[in-house]
Amino acid sequence: MEEGCKVKLWSPSENLSPRVKKLRDEYFSYPHREFKNTVLAYTTGAPWDRVYRNYEDYVVPEMVPFMSGIADSLLALAQPVDLPANFFKEPLIVRRALFTQAVLRQIPVDILEGELIVGGRFNTAMSTCLNQEETQAFEAVYQEYCAKTERLINLGISNCGAVGCHIIQDFKRLLSIGFKGVEAEARRLLQETRDPEKKAFYQAIIISCEAVKEFTARYAAEARRQAEAIGKADPVRQKELQTIAAICDRVPYEPPQTFYEAVQACWFIHMIDMIAEGYHGAGLSYGRFDQYLYPFYARDLAEGRITRDQAKEILQCFFIKHNYAYDRQPAHGKQGINSGYGQLITLGGMGPGGVDLTNDLTYLMLEVIMEMNLLEPKCTFRIHQGTPDLLFKRILKAIHQAQGSPFLLNFDEPSILGLEKEGISPEEAVDYGVVGCIENTSAGNDLSGTVDVNINIAKAVELVLNNGRCLLTGEQIGPATGDPASFASFDQFFAAYKAQLQAIIQQTLEVASTWDGLRATYVPVPYLSATIGGCLEKGRDVRAGGAKYNFITVEGVGIATAADSVAAVKKLVYDEKRLTMEELVEALKANFEGKEALRQLLLNRAPKMGNDDPYVDDIAREISRFWGHEVQKHVSPITGRRYMGGYLSWNYFVGMGATTAATPDGRKNGEPLSNAVAPAQGRDVNGPTAAIKSVTHLGFDAQPRGVSYTITFNPAMLQTEEQLAKLGALLKAYGQLGGTSIQLNLIDRETLIDAQQNPENYQNLLVRVTGYNAYFVTLGRAMQDEIIARTAHAV
Repeated sequence: MEEGCKVKLWSPSENLSPRVKKLRDEYFSYPHREFKNTVLAYTTGAPWDRVYRNYEDYVVPEMVPFMSGIADSLLALAQPVDLPANFFKEPLIVRRALFTQAVLRQIPVDILEGELIVGGRFNTAMSTCLNQEETQAFEAVYQEYCAKTERLINLGISNCGAVGCHIIQDFKRLLSIGFKGVEAEARRLLQETRDPEKKAFYQAIIISCEAVKEFTARYAAEARRQAEAIGKADPVRQKELQTIAAICDRVPYEPPQTFYEAVQACWFIHMIDMIAEGYHGAGLSYGRFDQYLYPFYARDLAEGRITRDQAKEILQCFFIKHNYAYDRQPAHGKQGINSGYGQLITLGGMGPGGVDLTNDLTYLMLEVIMEMNLLEPKCTFRIHQGTPDLLFKRILKAIHQAQGSPFLLNFDEPSILGLEKEGISPEEAVDYGVVGCIENTSAGNDLSGTVDVNINIAKAVELVLNNGRCLLTGEQIGPATGDPASFASFDQFFAAYKAQLQAIIQQTLEVASTWDGLRATYVPVPYLSATIGGCLEKGRDVRAGGAKYNFITVEGVGIATAADSVAAVKKLVYDEKRLTMEELVEALKANFEGKEALRQLLLNRAPKMGNDDPYVDDIAREISRFWGHEVQKHVSPITGRRYMGGYLSWNYFVGMGATTAATPDGRKNGEPLSNAVAPAQGRDVNGPTAAIKSVTHLGFDAQPRGVSYTITFNPAMLQTEEQLAKLGALLKAYGQLGGTSIQLNLIDRETLIDAQQNPENYQNLLVRVTGYNAYFVTLGRAMQDEIIARTAHAV
């Protein structure tokens, strides 16, 4: 318990080894530590070069005011790299591979004192590698669509971009054949094709594989240098460094032979993509970590090469490495740690035929998570009807111990069904992993664009009430569906709402498709393509549709706000005629100033989603299925990627609240929209069972890419084994009802208020925001207030 804190917070274990404790403490001492993984920018040196791709950051609207300054400062700080004389005569994808190879030859290599997993510098800003003609062609479209994207954001319609990472590399295959095997396959395919574009692609893959070998050899050399420098002064560390050197000589170019090698290989595979893409939002996930690493673990245990405690220490060192992603933004919050970057690991779950695949590594990973108290890597546990009672009980205890925040739960049966319905084979669907926060994806062969597009479902309510115009700016956004006072029936109103929502989708996906096409044309990623199934077979870059499966996820924001608002219009204007449409619109335009009695009527008389009330829940379901099926009609024209629905509001539901006028549910302009599929803040008053029945009534087959539901429980109601068992039954019921994922907060309102007022006493307080967790005291005031406003349920 921290000094002055009213509750016992989840904190790092007192039983961490001296090595792990030192490394963890060192990470959290940013102002004082010598090593910092700050951004390193690299340029071709051409006067037209760019090292920052603004369009990625349009998915974080708060970044927009700073993007020009970031671009200018990174370019000013960029280091030129040594490139061949004919560099700009090569095909773009070959240029990208050569540039990444040059950076991997130049980027500093650092091995921290005592660490067992190495690889430290991965925050980069990478040149686009475009020639002057390509740059001019790119800029011609780029400026136009920057303006269009900013319009979508400023009007509260949506935000979109073409984001890096957010994918699961094919770790199982890479651990089996190594980059050496990938290179051999690329060389064979190069000899078999006459297509010049495919030839360039395979050349780029070969260069990328060679670069991996060169890069890890640099770490081997650094380990040997340190071992020699230490000499007999510390023979134990000297031997560790010699072992590290031998491992870095092999993996991941050669396939690993031991558990230690396999873990190091996974980290190298992961971090090199962050270097190569230069993407600063992480979102790069591991898939079923406990499944593909278990054979190495079990074999080493059986043959006496490793003990369980040694394996745990290796994993703990592995966990620490991911958190250095936050060195990218040290000026913000707690050392820049203001949200989860979503380097996600998937654990547990079923295999073919519903057989449970839990193993000892699953349990060991749970222990590591709970002992480390870190943001990264985030973990999700796959739960199904056959999950062992022992594992499920340990998960429940961990949830209780850690205020619910350390991981999310994903439910296999509905998740697998959703993936199969969008066209993923049963064999691959059952082996799914989770990307970023809660986004389901086929592991190792699926580019699913899980954060690229986010639409404001509630904005369409505002538009239908103002004949397609924004109530805040007066700008015409959607079609002129008519004066709402002239609608003779609710059906006419609801049809107009759907027309406005359809227009929002159409406008957003036109911009999103342009960004997707620009990235495919101008930003190939050959290293990542070497790690994703389908790319070699097609001879095509992963960003240009090379993966076996290709989707772009459209995340819905504010479904409960929209449903509650439509239900309020139906109930109070059409059914009960307690107010006229003119009175409602006038109150919304005034943001309820001088209209508090009318606002209270909307808040208290109109039904609210989250209370198992069919009146509003049926409306929510119809809206959800309408927009989910609508986006599936669209395809990104250049890449051929299909749009699919999901529900992940990240932080957007707070920011969009400022650009969405007051709504008929009683919400004022500036207040947050509802979070993903959760009921609007504080509106679910009939208990958790009613809440989950409302949420699952939406029917998530229309949003197969994952659904975020964050629910808060009062920890005072979860003190006994019986109460925890009730929570477990509730969670399993959520899965049985069709829920795909759920995140829990076990924290009371009073503790959160105290943490807001006395942040120095709550430095370790982790909370679930939506699909990600964050240290509460580092969140902005608006986000803190939103979390405090959520209903805390009893079981």
